[in-house]
Amino acid sequence: MFDTSKYTGKVLPGDLICPVFDLDTEDTKVLYEFLSGHGSILDTYTAPNGQSYNVLVASLKGFIEFKELLAPEEDMEDGFEQDPENKNEKTHNASKKNSDRIVKKYTVNVVGHDPSLQSCVSTEQVNNDFSNNLPKENDIVLCKITKITQQRANAEILAVENRPCVADSGLGTNGSVLSSVTGGSGAVTFSISQVSSDVGETFKAVIRSQDVRATDRDSVVMTDCFCPGDIVRCKVLSLGDGTNYYLTTAQNDLGVVFAKSLGGAGELLYAVDWKTMVAPTSGVEETRKVAKPF
Repeated sequence: MFDTSKYTGKVLPGDLICPVFDLDTEDTKVLYEFLSGHGSILDTYTAPNGQSYNVLVASLKGFIEFKELLAPEEDMEDGFEQDPENKNEKTHNASKKNSDRIVKKYTVNVVGHDPSLQSCVSTEQVNNDFSNNLPKENDIVLCKITKITQQRANAEILAVENRPCVADSGLGTNGSVLSSVTGGSGAVTFSISQVSSDVGETFKAVIRSQDVRATDRDSVVMTDCFCPGDIVRCKVLSLGDGTNYYLTTAQNDLGVVFAKSLGGAGELLYAVDWKTMVAPTSGVEETRKVAKPF
């Protein structure tokens, strides 16, 4: 059994994790081969004596995790009887293989939580996973509209779908509390990170007018599609210009999922069709680019 105690622990980007090959201290016939996984890369280390070694180096902050790769089973012809001579030859080759050194392969990953702790996901673990859960291209995200102009809508990314919250904790509480938001396009519930007014930065994003819908892009009126405070389900189009992510809602399942009425004293709006939302009590109708219920 592979003893990971000499390699486990917390690492920072650039820290050495382990060599690519290592012998078992108890059985020298067993050779361990380590392959780079999530958060680790293959690099060359030069020892003080001038000799170079292939090693794995951490590329993320976190804890080291080893996963054994199981060897594929021997080829078998189901439903057919094997030739006795061929079978004997395979048995001879297998015994010869067993007499040689045994190679066991492990994938080395860097994760945000200590693998030795078998506890449930906690808020601390979510915050430690922050660096591994940045929004990427084609990710589905929830964002909050902050500003509207004729050409674009400025937003703040609150969460990436099916991942821990992404709001930077900073010096405040952003990302440390999860809340449930329901409404918008119907009976849809999302868990998003709390956006508080204290110190703490979020990811800035932009929805350009040509990325609001797939048809009639030139006739889009931004004020008819979004309003400040709306929660919008978007797809990350690109990493943008270094300041803002570029988002798009040019799909049926993308658009406003949560909104409050501007003319109805902040009453919650519900979707009627793909471009209309209504406040049930006051009956006020407002236009939005609504996400299709799923």
